Amino acid sequence: MKTVPTTTPEELARVNKALKKKFQDKKLIFGSGSMSAKVVFVSEMPGPEEERQAKHITGPSERLLNQVLKTIGVNKKHIYLTSVVKYAPLGGKVPSPKEVKSYVPFLKEEIKTVNPQVVVTLGTLALNGIGLRQPLDNVHGRSFNFGSYELIPTFHPNHAAKNPQIKTLMETDLAKLKELLKTKV
Repeated sequence: MKTVPTTTPEELARVNKALKKKFQDKKLIFGSGSMSAKVVFVSEMPGPEEERQAKHITGPSERLLNQVLKTIGVNKKHIYLTSVVKYAPLGGKVPSPKEVKSYVPFLKEEIKTVNPQVVVTLGTLALNGIGLRQPLDNVHGRSFNFGSYELIPTFHPNHAAKNPQIKTLMETDLAKLKELLKTKV
């Protein structure tokens, strides 16, 4: 049986401290959830409501993600949720590729610290931020080996909450997560 190193709060605090130092002028929202999570969900960036609540996903998007997790038998208390970009850009503008790139080393360190078996990206910006530069429509629901973890790209719950077809695709993609976790136990 594979032994999994235990993540300490101090390790994540070190990553967050480095983020604060680099982005002093931003109201950052750090990752949250179980530090021994088998699954890390990577969202794109917080919006104004997420910033207000200091959460990565809120409202209808959060309800949809929680519903899908419950359907596939994943307890939301056993996941870790973060974003590529850790602040809500003014006016909801999409961050430039340069801005996204400035957060990537911190995201990779955060994932390495949590040490999950599977990383699920939610949306194109999250997919690109993790290092897979492919159109989401071409790769969603597929599994990619990223060395220490498997990657499953899918749609952001905000997009899925507004479009029933995307919601169905997201549910199908995350059903594959359930199957993947069975093989990883």
